[in-house]
Amino acid sequence: MSVYGYEKDTTPNLMRHAEEFLIFENAFSSTAWTSPGVVSIFTGYYPPVHAQTGRYSYYDKEMASPLRELAAQGYDVLGSAITGPTHEDLGFTEQLERREGGLEAFLEERTTEEGPFFAWSHWRKLHLPYSPSEEYAQRFGAGSRSSQGIEAVRSANIVLRPKDAKRPNIRALKDVVFTEDDVPIIRALYDGELAQVDERLGRVLDILRNSGLLDRTIVVITADHGEELFEHGWVGHASTSFDGKLYDELIRIPLLIRLPDQSRAGRLDALVEGVDIMPTIFDLLGVDAARIKPAMQGHSLMPVVGGQRDEIREFVFTQTTLKGWSTPRDELRERVVSVRSSSHKLIRFPQSVGGRTEGYDLREDPAELNDIYPSGRAEFEALERVLEDWTMENRSVAAELLLDGAERRVSRIERAALEEADTMAAVRGWLAMTTMRKTWGQEVDPVLTHEPYASRFQALSNVAALMVAKTMECEAKGGTLSADPQSARHDPESWSCRR
Repeated sequence: MSVYGYEKDTTPNLMRHAEEFLIFENAFSSTAWTSPGVVSIFTGYYPPVHAQTGRYSYYDKEMASPLRELAAQGYDVLGSAITGPTHEDLGFTEQLERREGGLEAFLEERTTEEGPFFAWSHWRKLHLPYSPSEEYAQRFGAGSRSSQGIEAVRSANIVLRPKDAKRPNIRALKDVVFTEDDVPIIRALYDGELAQVDERLGRVLDILRNSGLLDRTIVVITADHGEELFEHGWVGHASTSFDGKLYDELIRIPLLIRLPDQSRAGRLDALVEGVDIMPTIFDLLGVDAARIKPAMQGHSLMPVVGGQRDEIREFVFTQTTLKGWSTPRDELRERVVSVRSSSHKLIRFPQSVGGRTEGYDLREDPAELNDIYPSGRAEFEALERVLEDWTMENRSVAAELLLDGAERRVSRIERAALEEADTMAAVRGWLAMTTMRKTWGQEVDPVLTHEPYASRFQALSNVAALMVAKTMECEAKGGTLSADPQSARHDPESWSCRR
């Protein structure tokens, strides 16, 4: 991005508006692919807490959600890709891209009298395949040269190394071999994609300005992960390469925030993360973040923006599965994890890819090409302790998130049984609790294998199962369930079925 100092003019529209934005020079994602990165942005939780690691994961609608809190505060909450695993129960109430004209039409039609809104538009253009228009491809020097590697990135969503070609039933180009001559062409294709995205960003910002919304709206431009362009031997990211890594090109992201009154703008060097975005938005809107329990793990960036603090965090934490969205169920616990300070970085790989630990001195080696961990392990002992502390923190926060959601699920089942006589709603509530167990059971450190969390969740599951059994039994008899006295509502053993 030229707005971040790249020598090619890839983001002229952002440059046109740059002096109005806060530009964070050291922003990082919590992961190296889409689903966990997006969910971390909208929940303020790290992936081991929200547990949204792909196609087998579901966020429960009874769990804490900053987006649901915004809806409760009167905001229309619109989003992209709001159906399916990981996204559908985060709190979006309308799918923005189903509107004709998408985001642009929504902004052109929205009036200041219609009340506040939160809108997320997810632009997937910067993703394999890299297929910019011919105009943009030529603008950045892609030329007319063709090769197996160039055609692969122009046409395929997934490009695998020869070692991964054994995996069946994946629509991907396999056995691709890239040459040194391919690299500048492929980077030029990516530059062209980026410039097309920038053109759309320019249109959106102009629409906001012309409609009068710009100076009443917080604008956040960011990403859910980065993209490798051969810095470490391949192209893409975990979902497109089946080669999960956490080097900076994969986790460093843009983060630009425009405040409505433009009272603060400029560039900031502090380490920040995607999990910090929602706490910052709550702070700017004056919405009490304490209403979200468990508390979001991210921090508001406003103390740094306002100059009260030089930094809000010392460390950045990231995690990824090896194959992103395509990770098979039996490989979900194989995670690459990293912790990064402003000067050093530690990366741990799972046993399936060698079980190694790598360490980098980012002051001397910002490209992360010289692993000094084997010879300088003592230099990384502090980061190793910090990573262990992070694991323990995630366990307790995940337990609170899971148990609070389960308790609300039991209350919903209770209402379905005693007030609504809705057997199917009660059954759906019990099934949702089994989905919670499965989702969080896929984590590296399954929270429900630890006490007292396991016993508490099991007790709630037992109560839910008994409530459902009582509801089904009473329905079969043609009766109605009741709890008398009312203090017995939480004790399904004492419920009675009256005809």
